Amino acid sequence: MKNTVFILIIGAVLLVSSCGSGDYGVVLNRYVATKLKPFDPAKISDRRTNQVYGDINEHLFSFRYLADNYFLQPEIAASMPEVSGDGLVYTIKLREDAFYYDSLKEVFPEGKGRAANVHDFILSFKRLADPAVQADGWWLFNGYILGLNEWADAGANYAADVEGLKALDDFTLQLTLTKPYPQILYTLTMPYTSPLPYELLDTYGEEFVNFPIGTGAYYFDHLSSIPDSRYVLRKNPAWRGGRFPDADSAGPQSAKKLGEDTLAKFEGKKLPFCDTIIWYVMEESSVQWLKFRGGELDFSGIPKDNYASTVIDNALTEEFISDGIILDIKPTLDVTYTFLNMDNPYFGTNKKLRQAMSMAYNHEKALEIFYNDRAIPAQTLLPPGVGGYDPTYKNPYKTYDPDKAKRYLAEAGYPNGEGLPVFKYQMYSASSASHRQMVEFFIDNMKKIGIKIEAVPGDWPTFLNRIDSGEVEIGGLAWGADYPDAQNFLQLNYGPNRSPGANSANFNNPRFNKLYEQGAFMQQSPKRDAIYAEAAQLAAEETPWILGVHRLSYTLEHPWVKTRVFRDIGSGYSKYIYVDSKERGF
Repeated sequence: MKNTVFILIIGAVLLVSSCGSGDYGVVLNRYVATKLKPFDPAKISDRRTNQVYGDINEHLFSFRYLADNYFLQPEIAASMPEVSGDGLVYTIKLREDAFYYDSLKEVFPEGKGRAANVHDFILSFKRLADPAVQADGWWLFNGYILGLNEWADAGANYAADVEGLKALDDFTLQLTLTKPYPQILYTLTMPYTSPLPYELLDTYGEEFVNFPIGTGAYYFDHLSSIPDSRYVLRKNPAWRGGRFPDADSAGPQSAKKLGEDTLAKFEGKKLPFCDTIIWYVMEESSVQWLKFRGGELDFSGIPKDNYASTVIDNALTEEFISDGIILDIKPTLDVTYTFLNMDNPYFGTNKKLRQAMSMAYNHEKALEIFYNDRAIPAQTLLPPGVGGYDPTYKNPYKTYDPDKAKRYLAEAGYPNGEGLPVFKYQMYSASSASHRQMVEFFIDNMKKIGIKIEAVPGDWPTFLNRIDSGEVEIGGLAWGADYPDAQNFLQLNYGPNRSPGANSANFNNPRFNKLYEQGAFMQQSPKRDAIYAEAAQLAAEETPWILGVHRLSYTLEHPWVKTRVFRDIGSGYSKYIYVDSKERGF
């Protein structure tokens, strides 16, 4: 999934009390690094918006919190599905106590609404297919649900039935596929198919994106929130409740991180632990760091400019140890990259030009400057930990070699860049110093071989909208796995997934497409891994991207945070995090 001047003159108590009236109780203070997209589940393609929305609304399935690997569990589903022998029919029984909650009482006058039912999920599936919606998540289901493409082609009549989306009753959904799709259950953990009550659309029309209503452990407090600044979520009084997982369910890494005593203390305790979540929008990493150091954020990443004074040899410095700060280091399933829009005739028809740009980029220096060497150089788009990743493969265009880059540029027909236009690099944040520095570094690297690039300012929602419309010539992105499967990365280069799908480069290579399709319907196996490795290395050779890194997560926690474990995939995890307000002191 696509993965950004404030003066601290008041304490955390005043910050919390300024959010609105009422008792906030125990507060979990979190942040996102860019502005959020509107809360339309069909268009929530980025991890930041998904994190916030996932605390408000639920999914059919989710991931077990304490497991080290990503095992599925029912969420709004009452149990795991029944699957036909041919793998085409999924019958999913829903629980009947996943109630919506409307704090404004405009959609549901009593506040507590009805239970989410099958028809809400069918509405979400139809909106994904409806061309008028321009859903970001359609690529996941395009061609897989029996009759859904035909429904869209026939005019997207919401009153018409779809053969592959059946309500056996109000709480039993039957999905029928056109072909086996081993990843289908993973897609049902994502916001795209979250339940959407028709009453919400009837009440607000297109403005429903500003009034999210869900079945989750928290509800969106409109009156206390300030869009693009902070999003306040409060404990949902209509939530059915849940319990912290048993200690036995913890994987070795989670057990080591939390410890036996903490697991024993909290297992079976009623969720959610915190009364309020405040998600701050902080595009400037220096502000985020100051708020963490002041205790106004409960956990945080480490900005690159603060890393050397915080961590030495993967251990905290004495200053942080004495404050009781905890360092949590985990690998992530992700890849960063700079995409070149293949619809641009210069990029799309000239592989030598693309390869020259990759060799002109100083990957080693970028790793040092921007990541403090806290990442693995990406040789292909596949990260370690998924099938098809080959640790022996070395990308020939990943090594910084400006002389060779100049030679390739001349062979491409543009010696010293002569004859090329000024390309435009679309930024996703005008206020983030680190992002600005990354863009300037890229531009300077290209200038050294004669390629001129101009930065175009913009914020995160604008950036994504321009990608969807095919306007961005060059842009930087990170993709964090939606689910732990190589297919979720390879689809980023699959031709039919071009913008507004996840293929931001609009790369369309017949050989790659064939390999992708060959492996997409296979179960995990060495044969599929070999197919995926070939596809990944083919994409590296074609160079629609200038590959970046696979990042490591370095997270600092204050000692009053007791039950947080790192989860790289999924959402809705805030309810599991316990904050000791007495230890925090406010």
